[in-house]
This record gives sequence, structure tokens and C-alpha cells, in this order.
Amino acid sequence: MQSALASSIVIPAFNEETTVAEVVRVASESHLGTIYVIDDGSSDNTVQAATRAGATVIQLPANLGKGGVLHHAAMNLAADVLILLDADLVGLTPEHVRALAEPVLAGEVDMTRGLFNGGRVRTSLAQHLAPQLSGQRAIIRKKLAEIPDLAASRYGVEIAITKHAKRASWRTQDVWLTGVAQVMKEEKRGFWKGFRVRLGMYADIARAYVQAHVSRK
Repeated sequence: MQSALASSIVIPAFNEETTVAEVVRVASESHLGTIYVIDDGSSDNTVQAATRAGATVIQLPANLGKGGVLHHAAMNLAADVLILLDADLVGLTPEHVRALAEPVLAGEVDMTRGLFNGGRVRTSLAQHLAPQLSGQRAIIRKKLAEIPDLAASRYGVEIAITKHAKRASWRTQDVWLTGVAQVMKEEKRGFWKGFRVRLGMYADIARAYVQAHVSRK
């Protein structure tokens, strides 16, 4: 694929030592530019695992949430297109990554959104019910940088992106990621700790919905 646009892959990561290396490996095999793992204050071996896998690791000085990570990427990286991948994906292939990136690199759309299908039932069902929460995207970097309150959105970042894209009339396209899924937070951190993290995530999403509604007025 030839494109006048340059791309980089951005993988936000917070305590993802068990899965981040495989995501980096697959991303590398897609040959779509430098792979940045932006570590959001991890206390485990995420940084070491990502470095060993070949990623360029950027360590943030404190936990800023996913919105802060993407704001940092939008403001500090040079690529025209950022390909966003979660660090806890399973079943991802280089073909998935290229399918996500190609419509944006070809200038056909401003953003793609990857949706799980045919992988783990729970994560696929969640994305069928709430596709706006997908973290797998390719997006024009300058457009990402324009989103109001991006830095403060934390886990509500996908809502902030989706709402702004609609208001700004971005050209968008959904891409099915067949066989891809995520490791659930309760699996990674134990049930109760994972459940508390999930409640915090839902709180951030709710705040992002409210902020998006207020911004329309």
C-alpha cells in the first residue's frame, strides 16, 4: 500500500505486562510505522515487556488516564495518522491492523473504528451493544488534537472522540476485527480489583457523556 500519509501505532498501557508484548509483535508485523507504547504510570513490568518486544516506550510521569495518553500522542508525535490499539488484545493479526489503517491512509475517511466480531462472546457482545466504546481506531492526528477536553477524559476518551467526530462531520468507517477480543479487567487483576477498575471506567464514561451534552449547548 502506497500512501502520502505517514503513520505510527500508539498502544496506551497501564499494568499490561502479560499482553502488551504480543500486541507490539503483531503491530510490528503490520509495517505501519513506529510503535509507541505510552505507559500510563504502570507499577508492573509493562515497560520492560514492551521494550523487549521492540516498542518505543514513552513513560508518562503520572497516571493521566487513556485520554491523557492520547492527548500526549496527538500533541507530541509527528505522524499524520495514529493507529490506536489497546494493550490487552488477543487474536489480533497484522491484517487486522492494516484493515484498520488503510481507509485513513488512503484519504477515504478521517477515522476508522474497529469492532470485535467472532472472538470471545462477552467482548464481541459488548461492542455490538456499545460500538462507540471501541479503543481500536485509526485517526488523523491533527483531528485527534482538536478534540475539546481530550486530556481530561480518562476512560471516557472514546465517547469524547465519537461525539466530537459526529459534531465535526468527520468521515468515518467501521472495520470488523473478526476473531479479536480483549482480556477482561476481572481476569487481569482479580475479580474485586478488576470490578473496582471497571466501576471507575464507567464513571469516566458517564462524565464524558455529560461533558459532550454540555458542550452542545
